[in-house]
Parts: sequence; structure tokens; C-alpha cells
Amino acid sequence: MRNKERIIHIALRIATLLVLAVIIMMIYFFRTESKEEPVKVGAVLLGSADDKGWNESHYKGIKYACEEHECILIHKESIPEKEAPVKRAVRDLVEQGCSVIFLTSYGYSGYTKDIVDEYPDVAFYYLAGKSNRRNGTAYFARMYQARYLAGIVAGASTESGILGYVASMPISETVRSINAYAMGARKSNPNAKVYVVYTESWEDKDREIAAVEKLAAAGADVMTYHEDKPYALEKAEEMGLYSIGYDVIYDEYSEKMLTAALFNWDLVYDDILNDHLSGRASSNNDYWLGLSDGAVSLYPYSNLVSDKTRKLVEQEEERIQTWRDVFSGIIYDNKGNIRCNRMERIGDEELFNEMDWYVEGIEIYDE
Repeated sequence: MRNKERIIHIALRIATLLVLAVIIMMIYFFRTESKEEPVKVGAVLLGSADDKGWNESHYKGIKYACEEHECILIHKESIPEKEAPVKRAVRDLVEQGCSVIFLTSYGYSGYTKDIVDEYPDVAFYYLAGKSNRRNGTAYFARMYQARYLAGIVAGASTESGILGYVASMPISETVRSINAYAMGARKSNPNAKVYVVYTESWEDKDREIAAVEKLAAAGADVMTYHEDKPYALEKAEEMGLYSIGYDVIYDEYSEKMLTAALFNWDLVYDDILNDHLSGRASSNNDYWLGLSDGAVSLYPYSNLVSDKTRKLVEQEEERIQTWRDVFSGIIYDNKGNIRCNRMERIGDEELFNEMDWYVEGIEIYDE
């Protein structure tokens, strides 16, 4: 009797295992058969994807994120900041199946309001622009934090006390970086001045070279820039001037390139895409990552940067990350008006979209 019960017990166990095995196989089979198609991600670039500048750094950042998350990247390059070509590029990406689209230049956001509403199921990400749509999110990195630290290096290195800054156009993105750079320069050199020349273009080699020459003639001996390509840096090298790089460094430069304020677009795009794919993304939560996130940093110092300067940069970096941001405490503009008091901090809304004034020590040079 006991042997019979034992046989029945073993048979039941075997049957149970067989049923479980069948269930597992069916689950695996149906999961395999119903596996979702890879997400298609679109990118709109102002220039070419291999320009060794702004557009290439964004293309590589989005490509990295897509590879990490097994997405398909489709990009449109050399799309000017004009309504017709921007809308045409977006529509083409949607028609190709893109459910996520990155608009990687500031001017694009002004031309896509209607088309964003036209495709409510597509997630749009605007670089440094305003979204104001349910399916639109703004993103950027706190470059001004790295600019502040780079400004400390520039201020400590200038012999003339004048720093040259070649910038594209006076929008919040550039103004806050210029301000932070000047504040950093005056941290290490209280008498330092920053002369700014605007080119009114994200990329215009002739104007950028002419701006460097104009600033050098005015006495500037350290140059930096806020443009898509490093023409100003290359001209500074040619003229034997000190320089501070920007965005990304692809080429070799002399030791007179003291450091550079860099983006880590791989990290930014990976963070955004990860949130989107996991369902954590929200149009109420714009992305603005900074030093503490690893989204911006300084390029390794030139041997010409002193230990004293490096130590001051280190102290200020720690202060920014653990205590108070760059735009906090007493800040005066270049007309003598107080813009921030001792226990205050300028809010992100003003920094991101509304900064249209300059801190003390800055001169817009157009002579």
C-alpha cells in the first residue's frame, strides 16, 4: 500500500513538473513571438553629424544612448533654424516611425508648436528651448557651472586683465555662460574684464576669426567662445594667445589651451532616453543636469595652470556641488544694479529662459 502511494506521489510530482515546463515554454514562446519592435529615435541637427563640433557631439551622444537601450537612430542633418525645413524634417522622422525626437538646436523650438500638437503620441525634446506642450520637454546641461570654473583659470592666467569671448547671439543660454565665466574670472582676479563680441550666428568662420582679431587688438590675451565649431580656438592658437575650449575637444592644441568647459552628452541623452523607455519621463520635469551629475566638467589642465589656481577651482567646484550654485549671494550687473542678495539664489526659470543682463566686469565690445 505504501509503495502504491509512493508511486502515485512521484507520478504527481512528475506531472506537475511537466506542466510547469510546458507553461514556461509557452511563456517563452509567446514572449519571443510578441517581442516589441525596437523604439525608433529621431534627431534633428543644425549641421553635419561629423563636423567635429556641436552637431557631432550631439549625434554621438544620442547614438550612444540608442545603442545602450537597443533603439534605432534616424537623424536629419544640416537642417537650418527655419520653419519649413524644421517641420519637414520632423514629419519625415514621424513617418519613418520615430516615437522620440530630439531637436538639438535652440532655434528649433520656435517652429514646432503646431507640429508637436499634430503628433501627440510622439515625445519631443527641445534643447535649451521652451516646450509648453504635454508631449514636449526641454533639456540641457548646466554648462554655466563649468564656465564658472573655466573662468577662474582664465582670470588667473591673463596678463592684460582682459578676456575675450566670441559668442553667437544674446540668448539666455549664452548670456548665463558669459556671466558665469566673468564671475569665475573675477573670483581669481577681481579686476578682470570680459569683452564680448557677438557674431549673430552659430557658425560663421570669417566672423569668428574677425572677432578674435578684434578682441586681441583690444588687449584680450585669453580667448573663449560659444559657437558650434572651434574656429575662435584655432585662431587663438595661431596668434599665440591663451584659450579656453568649449563643448568637446577633438583635436590637439598647445599648452596655451589652458582647459575647456565640456558637456557629457552621452550621459544626458542616456538619462533622458532611460526615463522615457521606463515610463518615468514627464513634460513637467525638464532636464537640466550639472556638475554633480557628471553632465559638465573641465578638460584636463594645461601644465601652465598653477597649483594655486587648481586648488581654487577644486574649492569652488565643491562649493557649487554641496552648498550653493554659481548664481547665489550678492551679484551686481554691469550697470551697478544689484541682481541677487546675500542669502538669495537666482532661480532656474530666470537662468534657463530669462537671463538678459550682464554681471559686472562684462563689456559688449562692438567698436
